[in-house]
Amino acid sequence: MGGKVEPGTAGVALGTGQQIRSMAGEPDVVHKAGQKMADYGHLMAQVGGQLLAIEAAEMSQWRFAGEAADTLRANVSGAAQMLAIASALYAPIGQALSDYGSGTSADQTELDKLAQICQEQWAAHEQRVAAYKALPAPSPGDPDYEQKQQERTDAENAAMDAGSSWSRSSAQWNNAYVEWFGRYTAAVASLSDPQLETIRKGELPPVAALTLFPNGEPEPTDVHQGGVGDCYLLSALAGIAKGDPDRIKDLITANPDGTYTVHFKDGDITVRGDQLPNDGQADWVRVIEGAYQVHEGSFEEFDNGGDPAAVMKAIYGGDVDYKDNKGGPFDWLTGGNDIDDSGDQIKDALSHGRPVVAIASDGALGFDGGGHALTVTRAYDKDGVAMVQIRNPWGNNSQHEGVIRDAGGTLHDPDDGYFTMTFADFAKAFTAVEIQK
Repeated sequence: MGGKVEPGTAGVALGTGQQIRSMAGEPDVVHKAGQKMADYGHLMAQVGGQLLAIEAAEMSQWRFAGEAADTLRANVSGAAQMLAIASALYAPIGQALSDYGSGTSADQTELDKLAQICQEQWAAHEQRVAAYKALPAPSPGDPDYEQKQQERTDAENAAMDAGSSWSRSSAQWNNAYVEWFGRYTAAVASLSDPQLETIRKGELPPVAALTLFPNGEPEPTDVHQGGVGDCYLLSALAGIAKGDPDRIKDLITANPDGTYTVHFKDGDITVRGDQLPNDGQADWVRVIEGAYQVHEGSFEEFDNGGDPAAVMKAIYGGDVDYKDNKGGPFDWLTGGNDIDDSGDQIKDALSHGRPVVAIASDGALGFDGGGHALTVTRAYDKDGVAMVQIRNPWGNNSQHEGVIRDAGGTLHDPDDGYFTMTFADFAKAFTAVEIQK
Protein backbone atom coordinates (compact mmCIF):
# COMPACT_ATOMS: atom_id res chain seq x y z
CA MET A 1 0.00 0.00 0.00
CA GLY A 2 0.97 3.66 -0.37
CA GLY A 3 2.01 6.24 2.17
CA LYS A 4 0.06 8.78 4.14
CA VAL A 5 -3.60 9.27 3.21
CA GLU A 6 -4.48 12.97 3.07
CA PRO A 7 -7.99 14.32 3.80
CA GLY A 8 -10.13 14.59 0.68
CA THR A 9 -8.56 11.61 -1.08
CA ALA A 10 -10.58 8.79 0.50
CA GLY A 11 -14.08 10.15 1.01
CA VAL A 12 -16.08 11.13 4.08
CA ALA A 13 -16.82 8.46 6.72
CA LEU A 14 -20.43 7.47 7.13
CA GLY A 15 -21.38 8.18 10.74
CA THR A 16 -18.91 10.70 12.13
CA GLY A 17 -18.68 12.77 8.94
CA GLN A 18 -14.90 12.78 9.29
CA GLN A 19 -12.64 13.01 6.27
CA ILE A 20 -11.04 9.57 6.00
CA ARG A 21 -7.30 10.02 6.48
CA SER A 22 -4.14 8.69 8.08
CA MET A 23 -3.77 9.73 11.71
CA ALA A 24 -1.06 12.22 12.60
CA GLY A 25 1.36 11.61 15.45
CA GLU A 26 3.44 8.73 16.75
CA PRO A 27 1.64 7.10 19.71
CA ASP A 28 4.61 4.96 20.76
CA VAL A 29 6.78 8.08 21.02
CA VAL A 30 3.98 9.87 22.91
CA HIS A 31 3.70 6.93 25.32
CA LYS A 32 7.43 6.84 26.09
CA ALA A 33 7.71 10.60 26.43
CA GLY A 34 4.60 10.75 28.61
CA GLN A 35 5.87 7.98 30.88
CA LYS A 36 9.19 9.75 31.29
CA MET A 37 7.36 12.98 32.07
CA ALA A 38 5.17 11.23 34.67
CA ASP A 39 8.23 9.59 36.25
CA TYR A 40 9.94 12.96 36.53
CA GLY A 41 6.77 14.37 38.09
CA HIS A 42 6.69 11.66 40.78
CA LEU A 43 10.43 12.13 41.41
CA MET A 44 9.99 15.87 41.87
CA ALA A 45 7.14 15.19 44.30
CA GLN A 46 9.34 12.90 46.37
CA VAL A 47 12.22 15.36 46.43
CA GLY A 48 9.86 18.20 47.36
CA GLY A 49 8.43 16.14 50.19
CA GLN A 50 11.90 15.27 51.45
CA LEU A 51 12.91 18.94 51.42
CA LEU A 52 9.81 19.83 53.39
CA ALA A 53 10.53 17.04 55.88
CA ILE A 54 14.08 18.34 56.30
CA GLU A 55 12.75 21.83 56.95
CA ALA A 56 10.16 20.59 59.47
CA ALA A 57 12.13 17.88 61.25
CA GLU A 58 15.76 18.98 61.13
CA MET A 59 16.08 22.70 60.45
CA SER A 60 13.54 23.45 63.18
CA GLN A 61 15.95 21.91 65.70
CA TRP A 62 18.93 24.08 64.73
CA ARG A 63 20.41 25.93 67.65
CA PHE A 64 21.28 29.02 65.67
CA ALA A 65 19.01 31.63 64.20
CA GLY A 66 19.29 34.86 62.34
CA GLU A 67 18.82 36.18 58.84
CA ALA A 68 21.01 33.53 57.18
CA ALA A 69 19.16 30.64 58.84
CA ASP A 70 15.77 32.19 58.06
CA THR A 71 16.80 32.72 54.43
CA LEU A 72 17.96 29.12 54.10
CA ARG A 73 14.71 27.82 55.57
CA ALA A 74 12.70 30.04 53.21
CA ASN A 75 14.73 28.88 50.22
CA VAL A 76 14.25 25.20 51.13
CA SER A 77 10.51 25.74 51.55
CA GLY A 78 10.35 27.69 48.28
CA ALA A 79 12.23 24.97 46.42
CA ALA A 80 9.85 22.36 47.78
CA GLN A 81 6.88 24.45 46.64
CA MET A 82 8.31 24.93 43.15
CA LEU A 83 8.88 21.19 42.86
CA ALA A 84 5.29 20.67 43.98
CA ILE A 85 4.02 22.93 41.22
CA ALA A 86 6.20 21.25 38.60
CA SER A 87 5.11 17.81 39.80
CA ALA A 88 1.45 18.83 39.73
CA LEU A 89 1.92 19.61 36.04
CA TYR A 90 4.31 16.86 35.01
CA ALA A 91 2.77 13.85 36.75
CA PRO A 92 -0.89 14.00 35.54
CA ILE A 93 -0.08 15.38 32.09
CA GLY A 94 2.66 12.80 31.60
CA GLN A 95 0.38 10.00 32.72
CA ALA A 96 -2.38 11.19 30.39
CA LEU A 97 0.04 11.26 27.45
CA SER A 98 1.42 7.85 28.36
CA ASP A 99 -2.05 6.30 28.63
CA TYR A 100 -3.13 7.92 25.38
CA GLY A 101 -0.02 6.76 23.53
CA SER A 102 -0.20 3.17 24.75
CA GLY A 103 -3.96 3.00 24.22
CA THR A 104 -4.04 4.43 20.70
CA SER A 105 -1.06 2.66 19.13
CA ALA A 106 -3.13 -0.27 17.88
CA ASP A 107 -6.02 2.06 16.97
CA GLN A 108 -3.76 4.21 14.80
CA THR A 109 -2.31 1.20 13.01
CA GLU A 110 -5.81 -0.01 12.21
CA LEU A 111 -7.01 3.45 11.14
CA ASP A 112 -4.04 3.96 8.81
CA LYS A 113 -4.52 0.52 7.22
CA LEU A 114 -8.24 1.14 6.66
CA ALA A 115 -7.56 4.66 5.34
CA GLN A 116 -5.33 3.25 2.60
CA ILE A 117 -7.96 0.63 1.69
CA CYS A 118 -10.62 3.36 1.58
CA GLN A 119 -8.38 5.54 -0.58
CA GLU A 120 -7.89 2.76 -3.13
CA GLN A 121 -11.60 1.88 -3.15
CA TRP A 122 -12.62 5.53 -3.34
CA ALA A 123 -10.38 6.03 -6.38
CA ALA A 124 -11.83 2.91 -7.99
CA HIS A 125 -15.35 4.14 -7.28
CA GLU A 126 -14.61 7.56 -8.78
CA GLN A 127 -13.18 5.95 -11.91
CA ARG A 128 -16.19 3.72 -12.37
CA VAL A 129 -18.61 6.60 -11.81
CA ALA A 130 -16.70 8.63 -14.40
CA ALA A 131 -16.79 5.67 -16.81
CA TYR A 132 -20.54 5.35 -16.33
CA LYS A 133 -21.12 9.06 -16.90
CA ALA A 134 -18.98 8.93 -20.08
CA LEU A 135 -21.46 6.53 -21.69
CA PRO A 136 -24.40 8.44 -23.17
CA ALA A 137 -27.85 6.95 -22.84
CA PRO A 138 -28.66 5.17 -26.15
CA SER A 139 -31.78 5.98 -28.15
CA PRO A 140 -34.29 3.15 -28.63
CA GLY A 141 -33.92 3.57 -32.39
CA ASP A 142 -30.16 2.95 -32.43
CA PRO A 143 -29.24 -0.26 -34.30
CA ASP A 144 -27.00 -1.39 -31.40
CA TYR A 145 -29.32 -0.06 -28.69
CA GLU A 146 -29.41 -3.25 -26.61
CA GLN A 147 -25.61 -3.61 -26.60
CA LYS A 148 -25.06 0.02 -25.58
CA GLN A 149 -27.78 -0.21 -22.94
CA GLN A 150 -26.13 -3.34 -21.49
CA GLU A 151 -22.73 -1.61 -21.45
CA ARG A 152 -24.23 1.32 -19.59
CA THR A 153 -26.00 -0.99 -17.12
CA ASP A 154 -22.76 -2.91 -16.51
CA ALA A 155 -20.90 0.35 -15.91
CA GLU A 156 -23.58 1.49 -13.48
CA ASN A 157 -23.45 -1.82 -11.59
CA ALA A 158 -19.64 -1.65 -11.44
CA ALA A 159 -19.85 1.86 -9.97
CA MET A 160 -22.42 0.71 -7.41
CA ASP A 161 -20.31 -2.34 -6.44
CA ALA A 162 -17.26 -0.14 -6.02
CA GLY A 163 -19.32 2.24 -3.89
CA SER A 164 -20.56 -0.64 -1.73
CA SER A 165 -17.00 -1.88 -1.14
CA TRP A 166 -15.93 1.62 -0.14
CA SER A 167 -18.97 1.99 2.13
CA ARG A 168 -18.08 -1.17 4.05
CA SER A 169 -14.47 -0.07 4.53
CA SER A 170 -15.61 3.45 5.39
CA ALA A 171 -17.86 2.06 8.14
CA GLN A 172 -14.91 0.10 9.53
CA TRP A 173 -12.73 3.23 9.52
CA ASN A 174 -15.54 5.15 11.20
CA ASN A 175 -15.85 2.55 13.99
CA ALA A 176 -12.08 2.53 14.52
CA TYR A 177 -12.11 6.34 14.65
CA VAL A 178 -14.81 6.23 17.34
CA GLU A 179 -12.60 3.86 19.39
CA TRP A 180 -9.60 6.16 18.96
CA PHE A 181 -11.59 9.27 19.81
CA GLY A 182 -12.90 7.60 22.98
CA ARG A 183 -9.34 7.05 24.18
CA TYR A 184 -8.43 10.61 23.24
CA THR A 185 -11.41 11.95 25.20
CA ALA A 186 -10.45 9.84 28.21
CA ALA A 187 -6.92 11.23 28.09
CA VAL A 188 -8.23 14.79 27.97
CA ALA A 189 -10.65 14.08 30.82
CA SER A 190 -7.78 12.82 32.98
CA LEU A 191 -6.31 16.31 32.81
CA SER A 192 -9.00 17.44 35.27
CA ASP A 193 -6.62 16.26 38.03
CA PRO A 194 -7.36 18.21 41.27
CA GLN A 195 -3.76 19.46 41.43
CA LEU A 196 -4.09 20.96 37.94
CA GLU A 197 -7.37 22.60 38.92
CA THR A 198 -5.62 24.08 41.95
CA ILE A 199 -2.93 25.63 39.76
CA ARG A 200 -5.51 26.88 37.21
CA LYS A 201 -7.20 28.80 40.05
CA GLY A 202 -3.89 30.47 40.83
CA GLU A 203 -3.41 28.55 44.09
CA LEU A 204 -0.31 26.65 45.18
CA PRO A 205 -0.74 22.89 45.64
CA PRO A 206 0.23 21.39 49.02
CA VAL A 207 3.66 19.76 48.77
CA ALA A 208 2.67 16.80 50.92
CA ALA A 209 -0.18 15.83 48.61
CA LEU A 210 2.24 15.04 45.81
CA THR A 211 4.57 12.62 47.60
CA LEU A 212 2.30 9.82 48.73
CA PHE A 213 1.92 7.48 45.78
CA PRO A 214 5.08 6.97 43.69
CA ASN A 215 3.17 4.90 41.12
CA GLY A 216 0.13 7.17 40.98
CA GLU A 217 -1.95 4.58 42.89
CA PRO A 218 -1.29 2.54 46.04
CA GLU A 219 0.17 -0.85 45.08
CA PRO A 220 1.13 -3.95 47.10
CA THR A 221 4.71 -3.62 45.85
CA ASP A 222 4.94 -0.29 47.71
CA VAL A 223 5.09 -2.41 50.88
CA HIS A 224 8.55 -3.67 51.92
CA GLN A 225 8.78 -4.56 55.59
CA GLY A 226 12.08 -3.76 57.25
CA GLY A 227 13.24 -4.57 60.76
CA VAL A 228 10.08 -3.46 62.55
CA GLY A 229 7.65 -6.18 63.64
CA ASP A 230 4.58 -4.76 61.91
CA CYS A 231 3.78 -7.50 59.38
CA TYR A 232 0.27 -7.53 60.85
CA LEU A 233 -0.19 -3.95 59.60
CA LEU A 234 1.70 -4.20 56.31
CA SER A 235 0.04 -7.43 55.14
CA ALA A 236 -3.36 -5.81 55.62
CA LEU A 237 -2.26 -2.60 53.86
CA ALA A 238 -0.90 -4.55 50.87
CA GLY A 239 -4.25 -6.36 50.60
CA ILE A 240 -6.18 -3.10 50.68
CA ALA A 241 -3.83 -1.56 48.11
CA LYS A 242 -4.45 -4.56 45.84
CA GLY A 243 -8.24 -4.64 46.01
CA ASP A 244 -9.39 -1.28 47.34
CA PRO A 245 -6.76 1.40 46.54
CA ASP A 246 -9.30 4.22 46.85
CA ARG A 247 -9.73 3.23 50.50
CA ILE A 248 -6.04 3.99 51.06
CA LYS A 249 -6.30 7.30 49.20
CA ASP A 250 -9.37 8.32 51.22
CA LEU A 251 -7.64 7.28 54.43
CA ILE A 252 -4.96 9.97 54.17
CA THR A 253 -5.27 13.74 53.93
CA ALA A 254 -2.15 15.70 53.05
CA ASN A 255 -2.30 19.02 54.89
CA PRO A 256 -0.88 22.32 53.53
CA ASP A 257 1.59 22.51 56.44
CA GLY A 258 3.27 19.25 55.36
CA THR A 259 1.57 17.05 57.98
CA TYR A 260 -0.72 14.12 57.21
CA THR A 261 -4.00 13.15 58.81
CA VAL A 262 -5.00 9.47 58.81
CA HIS A 263 -8.72 8.85 59.26
CA PHE A 264 -9.08 5.70 61.33
CA LYS A 265 -12.61 4.64 62.21
CA ASP A 266 -11.99 5.35 65.90
CA GLY A 267 -10.52 8.78 65.30
CA ASP A 268 -8.20 10.91 63.17
CA ILE A 269 -4.46 10.96 63.86
CA THR A 270 -2.18 13.67 62.43
CA VAL A 271 1.54 13.00 62.06
CA ARG A 272 4.55 15.14 61.12
CA GLY A 273 7.38 14.20 58.80
CA ASP A 274 9.68 13.44 61.74
CA GLN A 275 7.19 10.87 63.06
CA LEU A 276 7.39 8.71 59.95
CA PRO A 277 9.70 5.68 59.83
CA ASN A 278 12.65 6.04 57.49
CA ASP A 279 12.34 2.54 56.02
CA GLY A 280 12.40 3.19 52.27
CA GLN A 281 8.75 2.29 51.69
CA ALA A 282 6.29 4.42 49.71
CA ASP A 283 5.24 7.52 51.61
CA TRP A 284 1.63 6.37 52.00
CA VAL A 285 2.87 3.25 53.82
CA ARG A 286 5.17 5.32 56.05
CA VAL A 287 2.36 7.75 56.88
CA ILE A 288 0.00 4.97 57.98
CA GLU A 289 2.83 3.27 59.89
CA GLY A 290 3.55 6.51 61.76
CA ALA A 291 -0.12 7.09 62.52
CA TYR A 292 -0.73 3.49 63.61
CA GLN A 293 2.22 3.70 65.99
CA VAL A 294 0.46 6.67 67.63
CA HIS A 295 -2.77 4.66 67.52
CA GLU A 296 -1.09 1.82 69.44
CA GLY A 297 0.29 4.16 72.09
CA SER A 298 4.03 3.52 71.78
CA PHE A 299 6.69 2.14 69.47
CA GLU A 300 7.10 -0.86 71.76
CA GLU A 301 3.45 -1.84 71.36
CA PHE A 302 3.58 -1.17 67.64
CA ASP A 303 6.76 -3.24 67.19
CA ASN A 304 5.58 -6.12 69.36
CA GLY A 305 3.36 -7.70 66.73
CA GLY A 306 -0.38 -7.47 66.45
CA ASP A 307 -3.52 -8.73 64.77
CA PRO A 308 -4.32 -7.90 61.12
CA ALA A 309 -8.00 -8.03 62.11
CA ALA A 310 -7.47 -5.05 64.41
CA VAL A 311 -5.91 -3.12 61.51
CA MET A 312 -8.82 -3.95 59.21
CA LYS A 313 -11.29 -2.89 61.89
CA ALA A 314 -9.42 0.41 62.39
CA ILE A 315 -9.66 1.08 58.64
CA TYR A 316 -13.02 -0.46 57.70
CA GLY A 317 -14.87 -0.48 61.00
CA GLY A 318 -16.57 -3.81 60.21
CA ASP A 319 -16.14 -7.34 61.43
CA VAL A 320 -13.42 -9.74 60.30
CA ASP A 321 -13.95 -13.47 59.79
CA TYR A 322 -11.35 -15.70 61.44
CA LYS A 323 -10.55 -19.16 60.08
CA ASP A 324 -8.02 -21.57 61.53
CA ASN A 325 -6.91 -25.16 60.99
CA LYS A 326 -7.97 -26.38 64.39
CA GLY A 327 -11.17 -28.35 64.86
CA GLY A 328 -13.56 -27.25 67.57
CA PRO A 329 -16.52 -28.83 69.38
CA PHE A 330 -18.95 -26.37 67.78
CA ASP A 331 -17.73 -26.61 64.19
CA TRP A 332 -20.56 -29.02 63.38
CA LEU A 333 -23.08 -26.46 64.62
CA THR A 334 -21.60 -23.32 62.99
CA GLY A 335 -20.92 -25.00 59.66
CA GLY A 336 -17.19 -25.08 60.24
CA ASN A 337 -14.62 -22.44 60.99
CA ASP A 338 -11.66 -24.07 59.29
CA ILE A 339 -9.40 -22.80 56.53
CA ASP A 340 -10.51 -25.84 54.52
CA ASP A 341 -14.01 -24.35 54.37
CA SER A 342 -12.96 -20.79 53.47
CA GLY A 343 -12.13 -21.09 49.75
CA ASP A 344 -15.37 -19.59 48.42
CA GLN A 345 -15.32 -16.90 51.09
CA ILE A 346 -11.76 -15.90 50.20
CA LYS A 347 -12.68 -15.75 46.49
CA ASP A 348 -15.72 -13.62 47.24
CA ALA A 349 -13.77 -11.22 49.44
CA LEU A 350 -11.00 -10.72 46.90
CA SER A 351 -13.45 -10.31 44.02
CA HIS A 352 -15.11 -7.48 45.97
CA GLY A 353 -11.83 -5.80 46.88
CA ARG A 354 -11.74 -6.86 50.53
CA PRO A 355 -8.36 -7.80 52.08
CA VAL A 356 -7.46 -11.34 53.14
CA VAL A 357 -4.46 -12.06 55.39
CA ALA A 358 -2.93 -15.49 56.01
CA ILE A 359 -1.03 -16.15 59.25
CA ALA A 360 1.81 -18.62 59.65
CA SER A 361 2.52 -19.23 63.33
CA ASP A 362 3.92 -22.01 65.52
CA GLY A 363 6.82 -22.45 63.09
CA ALA A 364 4.63 -22.80 59.98
CA LEU A 365 6.64 -22.19 56.79
CA GLY A 366 9.68 -21.65 58.99
CA PHE A 367 8.34 -18.49 60.67
CA ASP A 368 9.32 -18.93 64.29
CA GLY A 369 8.63 -16.69 67.24
CA GLY A 370 5.35 -14.86 66.94
CA GLY A 371 4.84 -16.03 63.37
CA HIS A 372 4.30 -13.95 60.27
CA ALA A 373 1.33 -12.39 58.41
CA LEU A 374 1.19 -12.50 54.61
CA THR A 375 -1.28 -11.13 52.06
CA VAL A 376 -3.56 -13.32 49.95
CA THR A 377 -3.67 -11.42 46.66
CA ARG A 378 -5.53 -13.80 44.36
CA ALA A 379 -7.78 -16.89 44.42
CA TYR A 380 -8.51 -18.67 41.15
CA ASP A 381 -8.97 -22.05 39.44
CA LYS A 382 -6.35 -23.62 37.21
CA ASP A 383 -7.27 -26.77 35.31
CA GLY A 384 -10.02 -27.40 37.82
CA VAL A 385 -7.71 -26.98 40.84
CA ALA A 386 -8.30 -24.17 43.36
CA MET A 387 -5.19 -21.97 43.65
CA VAL A 388 -4.13 -18.99 45.75
CA GLN A 389 -1.41 -16.38 45.34
CA ILE A 390 0.30 -15.02 48.45
CA ARG A 391 2.66 -12.08 48.98
CA ASN A 392 5.21 -11.73 51.77
CA PRO A 393 5.29 -8.10 53.01
CA TRP A 394 9.08 -8.35 53.10
CA GLY A 395 8.99 -8.12 49.29
CA ASN A 396 10.96 -11.39 49.18
CA ASN A 397 10.99 -14.85 50.75
CA SER A 398 14.64 -14.90 51.74
CA GLN A 399 15.69 -17.96 53.79
CA HIS A 400 12.21 -19.46 53.50
CA GLU A 401 12.30 -20.56 49.86
CA GLY A 402 12.98 -24.21 50.63
CA VAL A 403 10.29 -24.50 53.30
CA ILE A 404 7.74 -22.85 51.02
CA ARG A 405 8.61 -25.20 48.15
CA ASP A 406 8.40 -28.21 50.48
CA ALA A 407 4.90 -27.05 51.47
CA GLY A 408 3.83 -27.02 47.80
CA GLY A 409 4.55 -23.39 46.98
CA THR A 410 5.89 -22.10 43.65
CA LEU A 411 7.95 -18.92 44.02
CA HIS A 412 8.35 -16.17 41.47
CA ASP A 413 11.72 -15.98 39.75
CA PRO A 414 13.24 -13.54 40.51
CA ASP A 415 11.93 -13.57 44.07
CA ASP A 416 9.57 -10.64 44.63
CA GLY A 417 7.75 -12.00 47.68
CA TYR A 418 4.98 -13.70 45.71
CA PHE A 419 4.30 -17.43 45.56
CA THR A 420 1.38 -19.66 44.58
CA MET A 421 -0.06 -22.81 46.14
CA THR A 422 -3.00 -25.07 45.63
CA PHE A 423 -5.74 -24.23 48.09
CA ALA A 424 -5.33 -27.66 49.66
CA ASP A 425 -1.64 -27.00 50.37
CA PHE A 426 -2.45 -23.47 51.52
CA ALA A 427 -4.94 -24.78 54.10
CA LYS A 428 -2.27 -27.12 55.49
CA ALA A 429 0.60 -24.61 55.43
CA PHE A 430 -1.07 -21.70 57.23
CA THR A 431 -2.48 -21.65 60.74
CA ALA A 432 -5.15 -18.97 60.27
CA VAL A 433 -6.84 -16.72 57.73
CA GLU A 434 -8.51 -13.38 58.46
CA ILE A 435 -11.07 -12.11 55.95
CA GLN A 436 -12.57 -8.62 55.96
CA LYS A 437 -16.35 -8.91 55.86
